[in-house]
Amino acid sequence: MKSKTLHPLVGALMLAGLAHNPASAQTAPAPDKLTRVEVIGSHVKRLNIADEGPAAVQIISREEIASSGMATVRELLELSAAVTGELSDIGGGGSFANGATGASLHNLGKQSTLVLLNSRRLSIYPLADYNQTFANIDALPLEAVERVEILKSGGSSLYGSDAVAGVINIVTRNNYQGLSAKLTHESSLLSQRFGNRAGSIAGGIGDYAKDGFNVLANIDVYHRDGNFSWRDVLDDANPAMKAYSGSFGSLSSYSYPGNVIGAGPIAGCNTFNASKSLCMYDRYERFAVQPSADRISALVSGKLNISEHLQGFAEGIYSNTKTAYWGPHGAYGWALGASVWADPSTKQVRTFYPRGLPAEHPLNPLGEEAELRYRFVDDGNGNHLSTDQYRVLAGLKGDWQGWDWEAAAGVMGGKTRQRTRGSFSDSGFKALIGDYNKDTLDADFFNKPGGYRIGQVNSEAVLARLFPEYGYHASTRQTFVDGKLSGELGRLPAGPIGVAAGFELRHESMAILPTENLAKGDIVGWGSVRTDAARSFGAVYTEANLPLAKSLELQAAGRVDKFHGFGAHFSPKLALRFQPMPELLLRASLENGFRAPNLAESSPSTKSVFANGLSDPKRCDAANRLTNDLRAQAAALPDSDPNKTLLQARADGIVGSECNFGAASLVQYNPNLKPETSRIITLGLVLQPIKQISTSVDYYKVERKNEIQTINAQDLLSAEAQQPAGTLVRAPDFSNDPTFINAAEVAKYQPGAPKVLYLNDHFRNLGKTRVSGIDWAIKSQFNTPLGAAGAELDSSYLIEYRSFSTAENRWGDNLAGRYGFPHWWARLSGHQQWGDWKHGLSMIWQQPTPLTGDYYDQSWNTQDCVDNKGLTAEQCRVASYIRWDYNLRFTPIKSLTLTANVRNLFNRRPPMDYRAFGQGGIIPANREDVMGRMLRISAEYKFF
Repeated sequence: MKSKTLHPLVGALMLAGLAHNPASAQTAPAPDKLTRVEVIGSHVKRLNIADEGPAAVQIISREEIASSGMATVRELLELSAAVTGELSDIGGGGSFANGATGASLHNLGKQSTLVLLNSRRLSIYPLADYNQTFANIDALPLEAVERVEILKSGGSSLYGSDAVAGVINIVTRNNYQGLSAKLTHESSLLSQRFGNRAGSIAGGIGDYAKDGFNVLANIDVYHRDGNFSWRDVLDDANPAMKAYSGSFGSLSSYSYPGNVIGAGPIAGCNTFNASKSLCMYDRYERFAVQPSADRISALVSGKLNISEHLQGFAEGIYSNTKTAYWGPHGAYGWALGASVWADPSTKQVRTFYPRGLPAEHPLNPLGEEAELRYRFVDDGNGNHLSTDQYRVLAGLKGDWQGWDWEAAAGVMGGKTRQRTRGSFSDSGFKALIGDYNKDTLDADFFNKPGGYRIGQVNSEAVLARLFPEYGYHASTRQTFVDGKLSGELGRLPAGPIGVAAGFELRHESMAILPTENLAKGDIVGWGSVRTDAARSFGAVYTEANLPLAKSLELQAAGRVDKFHGFGAHFSPKLALRFQPMPELLLRASLENGFRAPNLAESSPSTKSVFANGLSDPKRCDAANRLTNDLRAQAAALPDSDPNKTLLQARADGIVGSECNFGAASLVQYNPNLKPETSRIITLGLVLQPIKQISTSVDYYKVERKNEIQTINAQDLLSAEAQQPAGTLVRAPDFSNDPTFINAAEVAKYQPGAPKVLYLNDHFRNLGKTRVSGIDWAIKSQFNTPLGAAGAELDSSYLIEYRSFSTAENRWGDNLAGRYGFPHWWARLSGHQQWGDWKHGLSMIWQQPTPLTGDYYDQSWNTQDCVDNKGLTAEQCRVASYIRWDYNLRFTPIKSLTLTANVRNLFNRRPPMDYRAFGQGGIIPANREDVMGRMLRISAEYKFF
């Protein structure tokens, strides 16, 4: 079995070993003999971009970007093995920082990955993702990019805070001359959906070497379609979903104009179940497959030769991104359970109970409170974001007596406006529908004069009060001054000593301000975040490259950063580069990294949030037994029996309420936080046995400690008895239990405790993470009778990933090879030039994983999966992922380039992930399941 699992990668490695372009021979224009360039990983300049240093750096050239067929920076970075999944604007609709995309290296997170533009920091996205701040890579124009440099080891000794996992440096075009335009269109060949379109115009004037100046202007625009629902593409979904979940594709009894359980459908219904005893609703019409997006980004840069030894430069980048999410209209009914949220104004937890119709309601003939199942199709559900971001800088650079120097000043920042609708105003509900807290409902509940009318057209005034807009105004701003110099400081017998030194001074402010209704806790089920703070900080750094011997070089670097609230922090680094022969290079490094607490963590702020994906060890097993019994009861009933639908719906909801549920949490800032720190060790080699082939193997190990976090909610549940009183709050008894609804069920299934209500916590230096792995690349470039050809393998093997449990006071299990953390990820690509045609073929492969997570994750281990999830042992894993892409470029005339890129050439489905789909799942967890084969075509024309 194991050899079969590895077979695709073995084949890929054999092919790559025959044809690959070496990392040390990166295709790039040769620089002038006297011109030195700075590449990520060192401030000491070198003669060639492609020269391998003591740190592993992946360089993606402009030619490789063009050959990839990618249209955005996010798509491009996803092709690197070192870049692991993080927040995306496509799947981030439920995050605190929706509408943006962050990048992560080696599974260490977007907050530990520093993103630079032309070797300087970018503005962070105005909205923090809970406590995480990050650069939004959706704001970057891909067509302005000359190359991408990825430093795969830590960079805090050179670049400061956040560079724990590494650094991604986006380098824009230099000395570009001419005018060009490009148009791109992509859509699915299966459904003609998933469309996106992009366009760009780039213009540059002035040859710096001849004219003494150069100015570049670039505008990128991008649009992604989002105006279609899962109903439009549901027939294309994996049949395994329907086979596993009886709810998949089904209609909902939470409908419009609704159902009074025990009395029948409300008049006006157009869709019924088989027995016509329930009014049904097609919820899939409002399940959006992906959000729409509109982006524009503009870059203007210029440089001017002031004198032989002095150059002026300036740069400005601006972007506007708009993202629109929409989802299902709100369902209402007491079987859905209570909504719990934290009120930031009172620091208390509030609970909303969906009640039925009182005995006096004209739609209720039962003589007692009756269950209402309803769909608020007029709630205006949607989430819209608009963000403006910018960076403007100007500076001087030059040389003096053999020393290169540079100084610049600038300002950067951004503003985000987020507005959401679709949830109740608590005060509006009470005013227009009624008070849900009373033991006996008022007679006019759901029937107030001038209030909301079930199944009727309601006025805009009523709807605006019941479903108001809510959201955030967020802004960030940073001013900065920096300077550096580099050159030679004496000589050793083996060669000159290269040194560099520099400084940075910065002042930053951040404000995330909720609307008044969020701040007052008036939106049912919604927490909020508030931050409004500023600070100044600075740093100095130095670096030396010492040739200890002809083939041995030592890099020593150190940086001191000073932030308000804690002492100066020193980040040192030592690295060795040993090249005993031209064909072999050995390298190693030891570095300390750090991340300073950001303003959302250490300055006055409050977060009333929701912890998701929890499994209650005191209730989950009992809930599984109850679920199995309910499903057995439903299976024994004929389809025409309305109780069959009700039993299935209750069964589907129970496991989610106890084994995959959410709980409210009130989190406070902490002004006494210390920086997160890390130790990074790397060992590597580069081997080039012949000129055409090179391979590099780099081992990395990162141990990060003092991680700023709250206690993991699952850890709290797993070690509940050890927590201080008030940390984890449960209901006082089982009297209103939403899962075990009567004393008989409590007695039969014996849950270990009442329902969890909420959690209390604050940020602290708690966590530790240990990660290690191997990055392996093979590259080649060679000639064939048809023309130049090449191939490349970029792969990463995860050896260890562990998180420390503070509640258990021990390291968790090694997650490498488990759910969400595959051991192997690899991309093999090759290209062939044939006259005016260039063909490219690539394969992405990811190793299978079980569905099991960490030690506390017992609900998806193989035994539980088979016994309680209705799956086979083979289904209790995510199979290997394989995707083939094809790219074709044609240059019919010198000024025109036509490109076709086929994503998922063989139209393979992604593997079925039963855990992500969930028991009783109703929508695919991965939109790629219905995308099928995608075709992207583009045309680029160079006017001059």
